[in-house]
Amino acid sequence: MDDAFYPFSRERKCEIIAYRLSQKGHYMPFFHSHNYYEFIFIMSEGKIVFSNTGGSIEGNGKCVCFHNSHVLHRNNVPSDVYYDRIVLYCGESALAMIGGGMGDLGRFASAGTAVIELDDAELARLERYLAEIADENTSSDKKRLFTALVLCELKEYSNDSNTRCLSPIKTYIKDVVEYIGNNYKTEITTPELAAHFFVSVNKLNRDFKKYTGSTIKQYLIALRMKYAQAMLAGGEGVRHTAEECGFESLSYFIQAFRQYTGQTPSAFSKKALGKFDYYS
Repeated sequence: MDDAFYPFSRERKCEIIAYRLSQKGHYMPFFHSHNYYEFIFIMSEGKIVFSNTGGSIEGNGKCVCFHNSHVLHRNNVPSDVYYDRIVLYCGESALAMIGGGMGDLGRFASAGTAVIELDDAELARLERYLAEIADENTSSDKKRLFTALVLCELKEYSNDSNTRCLSPIKTYIKDVVEYIGNNYKTEITTPELAAHFFVSVNKLNRDFKKYTGSTIKQYLIALRMKYAQAMLAGGEGVRHTAEECGFESLSYFIQAFRQYTGQTPSAFSKKALGKFDYYS
């Protein structure tokens, strides 16, 4: 887990992954970004808000949301709404390997976020392709083939009446977030960040709060906790997780994890094994 590609397999031979998750509600307090393309296929109905720094798009289920790479975004669902979705992550190198024009994102290439309303027939067709991608026995070549089919379907299906696009406001805070994401294991101070991006501490603090909804310290802790949860849910040990997530002291990691999640790392690991979704 040494960079923003953690959702992908450690081998990273394909950089394509799909899986299904469902629960009541989903609260994402902070904006985040990553260096891969994200497609969220909503299988259920109910209010869901997709946002980036340029605004928000509200959906009512049965749709797909696309978040472009390197765009600050978040998704929020009310606590009383059932949220059932299939998430497809596609790395930039995997997209390039699809080739033949099928890897081109079409109208999505210039959008920070796009939401396409889907009818039942189209959603069912896409679900079959996604099931093949999610199957652990599917080869990398076939994953790329089915991803190409998904992209082709979406480009053919999308039109001005069923698609809404949202362009993000461009801000250097995106680069700050990516820097923190690449260096979260190390000690990061606000003065060092300000100097690195040639701004004053006050301006950095003000802009970071404006675009992410959190302070730098809050964001760093939340990021480390998310990585820790993902590692524990993936079967990693508590001590190794603490070290990988930038905690020099095991006791401090356990204390911080309990404060953040309300349970110990060991208890969380047993309950969430194989069921934790990092972002979507």
